Amino acid sequence: MRGHLRKLQESTRDQDPRLSFSTPEFKEAQRAFTDGFKRNFGRPVEWAMVKEYPWSTPVLRKLEQPVDVKGQPWPAQ
Repeated sequence: MRGHLRKLQESTRDQDPRLSFSTPEFKEAQRAFTDGFKRNFGRPVEWAMVKEYPWSTPVLRKLEQPVDVKGQPWPAQ
């Protein structure tokens, strides 16, 4: 077991600790990206999975009018 631990320590010796997924910088960047993703990065939704009827399966289609992430009409710019 000690040999395995020593080998693991030697293999990770030259790694940059800033690349860890547990650093505050990474967590903040991940949070900012997730928030932007939830809001479609401020752009309208033009494609969506649409059910033609309640019993049909959803199909990816381009919407006639763009909407925001809550389904409200996108304001004309």
